[in-house]
Amino acid sequence: MVLKTGIDELVLRPFRIEDAESYSRHANNYNIWRFMRDEFPHPYTYYHAVEYIDDVCIPNNGYYFAIDYQGAVIGDIHIAKQTDILRLSGFLGYWLGEEFWGRGFATEAVKTITRHAFENLGLIRVFARVFATNKGSIRVLEKAGFKQEGHFKNAIIKEGVILDQLQYAKLRT
Repeated sequence: MVLKTGIDELVLRPFRIEDAESYSRHANNYNIWRFMRDEFPHPYTYYHAVEYIDDVCIPNNGYYFAIDYQGAVIGDIHIAKQTDILRLSGFLGYWLGEEFWGRGFATEAVKTITRHAFENLGLIRVFARVFATNKGSIRVLEKAGFKQEGHFKNAIIKEGVILDQLQYAKLRT
């Protein structure tokens, strides 16, 4: 399933193994890694991309999407459907290649996948957690209609520094 965004030539589409080269080229960036969980490797190699696409993205088609601009993968966006009592909620994750920051692409991708989650996945709530220092991602979420609902003090550690984490959510209306 390909999801169209409000920006020409920007779509969310299923991953393919042949996306690994473009994916790894954009993912192998310190400025992306510094706001990601430690499980996101740095340096990010072609082989990391192949493993992620093959083991995670392809089996979870409909929840994991390549952010595609003009036919090339420039980022990743996904909804991790929660389980048990949280089964109507989805955890949003995303990143975008640095050369595409500031163009509205991430905001459009977040709006598009959130609409998909509400209309096609049966979710009533989508939430995201961001480093309190990640001003760009905070702006993306706010522009996409997400509201801050939590501020977790000293909740995470990255590069030996203890940081706050924020939680944002959007509800199906």
